[in-house]
This record gives sequence, C-alpha cells and structure tokens, in this order.
Amino acid sequence: MSSEGRELSWRLTTYNDTSIDSQFLDSRYGPDSGVLIAEEPREVIDLDPSRIFGDDAREILKDIETHGWAGRRLSSLLAREPESLTSAIDAPSERRLFVPTTREGRVAAESGDTGSDGRILSIQLDGDQVEPTFLAAWLNSEQGVSSRRRAVEASSSGVFQALRSDTAALMRWADELVLPVPDRSTQLALASADEQLGSFQAMLSGQRENIWSAPESAEDVVNAMAHAFDDSVSAWLDQLPFPIASALWTAETAASLGAQQRAYIHAWEAIVTFHATVLLSASRSDPGSSSEVEAAIRQTLQDQNLGIERASFGTWVIIIERTSSGLRRALEKGGADEVARIRRAFGDLTQTGVERLISKSIVNKFKEVNVKRNRWLGHTGFTSDEAWTTQVASLVSDLRDLRQLLGNVWAQLVLVRAGSAKRARGGFVQSAEVAVGTRSPFATRGFSVGDMMMDGELYLVKDGSQSPLRLGHFVQLRAAPPNAQYTTYFYNRTDGANVHMVSYQYGSDDLQDNLDNFSEEFGALRLGSSRAE
Repeated sequence: MSSEGRELSWRLTTYNDTSIDSQFLDSRYGPDSGVLIAEEPREVIDLDPSRIFGDDAREILKDIETHGWAGRRLSSLLAREPESLTSAIDAPSERRLFVPTTREGRVAAESGDTGSDGRILSIQLDGDQVEPTFLAAWLNSEQGVSSRRRAVEASSSGVFQALRSDTAALMRWADELVLPVPDRSTQLALASADEQLGSFQAMLSGQRENIWSAPESAEDVVNAMAHAFDDSVSAWLDQLPFPIASALWTAETAASLGAQQRAYIHAWEAIVTFHATVLLSASRSDPGSSSEVEAAIRQTLQDQNLGIERASFGTWVIIIERTSSGLRRALEKGGADEVARIRRAFGDLTQTGVERLISKSIVNKFKEVNVKRNRWLGHTGFTSDEAWTTQVASLVSDLRDLRQLLGNVWAQLVLVRAGSAKRARGGFVQSAEVAVGTRSPFATRGFSVGDMMMDGELYLVKDGSQSPLRLGHFVQLRAAPPNAQYTTYFYNRTDGANVHMVSYQYGSDDLQDNLDNFSEEFGALRLGSSRAE
C-alpha cells in the first residue's frame, strides 16, 4: 500500500526451490517494507533453464552490497504503477523519474530530457527512502544501465523479448529492477557529486567550442584544464594488467622526449597485442565458430599483404576488428543462452564489460593510433622537442580516450598466473599470482572457480568465474633481468624454426622460442593452415 492509499500488486516467480515467505520478502524488499504475500504460492514446472543460469541480479546485488548499501526492488519504492509513454509530457513532480526502456537515453526528471527515441516509463516514487536525483544518477551509471537492461529482459515475453505496456508487465519490470538504497546523506553527497561532474563536463565542452572563436587562447585554456587530468593515466596503471601497465610505466619514466615518444608507441603496441590476444582467446572457446573467424582474418591479412608471420600493429588491429565483429553480432542477435555463452567465454565478465571490449569505438581508436604510429615512425629526419612534446601529448590523450571506452573492465577481469588448487563445494579454490599494476613480485590470492586453471598459465578471471579465460601465448610472463621479478614478452614474428618475442618493458630485450610451440597459437591464422590441423 503506497502513501497515496494505492494498492500495488505484481506477480513474483522464484527458481531453484526458493520459498516465497516472510524471510524472502525481508531479503528482497527490506525489513518493514509493507510488501505482503497476497495469494498462497504455488509450484510450477518451468523447462526453460535460462532464468536459473542467466540471471545477473545476484551479481548486481553483490556489487551493491560491497559498498555496505542495501539492495532493493523498485516495486517497493513506488507510489503508483509505472506508466508507459510514447511522447513527452508536462508532468512536474519532485519525485517523478522517466526511464528509457532501451539502453539509449538517460533517466531524467523531465520526459523530454531522456534523449531516447523509444518508449519511456514514468515512475512516481513513494516516501523518502530514496532521493530521485541519486536514483537517476545511479540508473545512468554503467551498473545502473546493466540493472535496467536485466529488468527489461527478465520481464519481457515473446520471441523478440519485448516489454509489454500493460500494468502487470510494468509492475513485474519494477520488481525486477534492482536498486541501491544507502543512507540519506550518502545519497545526497553522491547526487551532488554527479551533478557537479556533469557541470564540469558541460564547462569543458564549452571551452572546447570557445577555442575556435578565440584561437589565441587555446594554449591558456589547455594549461588551465590540464592539471585536473595530468594524473589520469598514472592512476589507471594500478588497475591494468601487468603487461600493459609495465609498458606504460616505462614510457612515463623515459629519460628524454624522444625516448618517451617511442616508449608510448611501444606501450600502444603492447595494448593492441594484449587486446587481440584476449579476443582471440575468447573466440577460440567455441572452436566451430572460431575457425570461420580465423579463416576470414587470414584472408583479410593476405589481401592487405600482412600476416601473422610478422605481426605488425595493423595485424593485431585486423584480428581485433574481425573477432569483435563476430562477437557483437552474436550479442545483438542472440537470446539469453547466446549472451550467457559469450559471457562464459570472457570468464563470466558482465555483458556491459564484454560490449566495451568488443566495441567499434575501441577498433576505431586502435586504427587512429596506428595511423599516427606509421606517420611518426616513418619520419626519420630531425624532430624538434616541440614536435616530440606534441606527439607524446597526443598519445597520452588517446590513452585517456581508451580508459573512457574500457571503463572498469580490467578491475573486473583480473590477469593472474595460476597456481595450486583444492576442490571445494561447487568447484575449486585456486591460488594465483595477481599480475596487475606495475610492481612485481605479485601478491597471491585465492579465487573460487568452476573449472580448474592450468598451473603456470595466464588467465583472466573474476572470483566465482565458472570458466576462467586462458590467455593465448602471444603474451607471456618470463624470467626477468636481475632487477625485476617478471618481464612480459609479446609475440613479434617467425624466424625460420623460431619465433621472436619482444619486451616493451626493457627496451630492446627480446627472446626466441621454438616455432613448434606456437602451432596451436597460430591455428588457422597462418596461410595454408586450419584449426583442424
């Protein structure tokens, strides 16, 4: 019963023999929520397993609870049933929100401010448990968007998973939408911070426009803003996989501008090689579809006079472009089972995280950097300090763009070197060295996994992963020079019966490996090869 005296009702279904009782209601809606069981629960047989294996609600709640916040359902915070709108309305209210049913658009206090071309749901909040400004800000965050998408999928019906407009369907959507409810002071502080950051973003956009009307002020504007972003890349290093972080640290600590420019280019080479290896490793978790993708990659490389035998920056970009294209199509057209399959291929990374890794924007950024790399490395004449400075600034700016595109993916999916394991209920607990940041030796942690990782191999994993992602050997950690525990080596080229691996951590340091050890890594990428061989 809402404060307006309206009685709201919705249908609730649980799975895996979960009882609907007072204890369940308290955990789902909070103590003294006022939510009651209207009818005696009944048991039905559901032959669709996707609701059991494809539900992200537990993961969202776990992330919310790590902050010490309560996780609640929107249904318990409503003053009245949600309304489906097809056009903007003039409905002023201090406790009303407008929520797009698609990923495009933002939650807003005015229906015309959502920026969505699809349907919008009008939400009237009840009481003062949650501040509308806080709720809008959270629902526009990456985690909030994931919760919104999950609610639409969980409450939809039909072949195309469409959310109906009737009251019963919309109340079920509200009951599927998971929300955080921290204390009021935390809500107000976060809402205020989000608003201020939004104003900073608007100011930055305004300044960017102004330099074209007053070009002489461009340098002063940049200098005034730069101090706020100077440490953005450095702060990112602690989240990055060691192979990338160590290469970037080498660039940041280079002794001269020329050395720094070359080191940043090498760091970008490390980034693109690592990214391609991740996508290729994930794609190969499904050998059937991977063979087709790799055949297409091989043909594209041949058409552009490239090859895996001598892996250039452009080679890795083609691998990223073709593998990410196939994965995007599978995510966009596939149902819940297909989405779950792809998430398993990426070590149970969230769908949003996978979408970040395979986005077109990532591919375009790599292509953009490759153009700069080819232009600058191909210039062998004198380069002034001013030109070096400009080029370094450009490469660092590209890193900031990449950080924005990737979000917190590498904080979710951790690079580890697997160690010993012991069987536990529901899987294994495996110790692993966490290869993150710039420092080694690495700390050791225990991870709960469904499938045991191979001792000594590199994996991308999150705690609770059913199938951690084993990283291909195009990226390796090997014995290091005397002043470090580990060095990362990246595959570079074949040379007779050997392959060359290069390090971007210690300048020209490299090593050779036997070509036979790489036959599985090359797979169908080499001319005259196929995955069946």
